[in-house]
Order: sequence, then structure tokens, then C-alpha cells
Amino acid sequence: MTINALGEVMSSTITGFVAEAWSDCDVPLPGFGCFVKALSEDHGIEIIGVVYDVVTGPQDSLHKPTALRMTRQQLRMEQPHIFSLLRTELHVTVCAHRRAKSIITRLPPYPPSVHDFVYAPGKAELEQIGDNLDFLPLLARTAGVPQDELISACLRNIAAVRKDEYEFLVQAGRHLSQVYRDDYDMLTSVLKKIRPVM
Repeated sequence: MTINALGEVMSSTITGFVAEAWSDCDVPLPGFGCFVKALSEDHGIEIIGVVYDVVTGPQDSLHKPTALRMTRQQLRMEQPHIFSLLRTELHVTVCAHRRAKSIITRLPPYPPSVHDFVYAPGKAELEQIGDNLDFLPLLARTAGVPQDELISACLRNIAAVRKDEYEFLVQAGRHLSQVYRDDYDMLTSVLKKIRPVM
């Protein structure tokens, strides 16, 4: 079922996957720090992760974009085919999986398969993910990204859908003090970025 899907997996490992976003889908493109899930039909699980990079570029090495000195609106009117030559990839770090109704905050036993559909979780799912912050150590091991920015962005995304936003962020801060107990500078940076607004 592709209703509300936003793309599909192009490559995957146990720790992460790359999904190509469909250019014609009605679902908003998830940004940095947003949660997504890949439905693995082969294994009957949902692989849950956080977007740590969004990359737009040419479909292949033959059709490279060049500067045309036109606004995007002008391009859409005069050369709309240009946009069909581009693709957007979501790079995702895996932090949990769901089997039946339970969210398990550790790596899944299998990665998603290529061409599995990718979705944005709903509000209730985000709240459920936020009920157990044991996924934070996995995010803290994501290489090649500013961890403080990634973790604070995903926590703010969860907090935004919760009625107990302030309490959630305080709880997250306590959890982070364990994750970064040996890295005071990183802990301080994340805490500043998730500080609740009173």
C-alpha cells in the first residue's frame, strides 16, 4: 500500500538506509532530525530512523545541472523537464524498530529491503517513540554529522507533538546526562538546543 508513502529504500544496512523521495508525492519531505519508518514486508517489521542528511542531485552522471540564471519559477515555466532530472535522497540512521505494536529501541535484526516504502510516522507514533528514550545512544554514535544538532532536532520534533512538552524535554535532558556523561561539552551543547521555552 503506497498511501502516504513518501519514497522507497534504495540501499540499506542494519544501521541506516538511503531512501529516494518521490517527486510527485503529497506528503511533505521530512527534514533533518525528522523520524521516518521503512516497512519491511520481507521481515514483518518497521525500521524506524532519523533523517541526518537530505541530498538533491542529478539522476545520473550524464545529466549534471548547470547554472541557467533563471529563478525556480522561470525554470518551471520554461524548462520544467529540468526537475525530472533531479532526485532527492534521505539519509537515515536507524534507532529502533517495531514488531507488532511494540517499539524496540535497538537495532533491528534485518535492514529494510531495497524498494520497501518509506513513511513519516503519525503523531501517535512519535509520542510512542518518545516514551522510551533508549534510542538516544544509537543516535549519539551516528558518524559524520553534528550529533548535538541531530539529537536536539529529533527531540524537538517529538516534543512538538506531546502535551507534556516541558516534562518530556526535562526527562530527555536527564537521559542525555547519562549518554554524554563523559563528554560535558557535547551534553551542554545539546541541552542548550533543547532548553524548554517557558
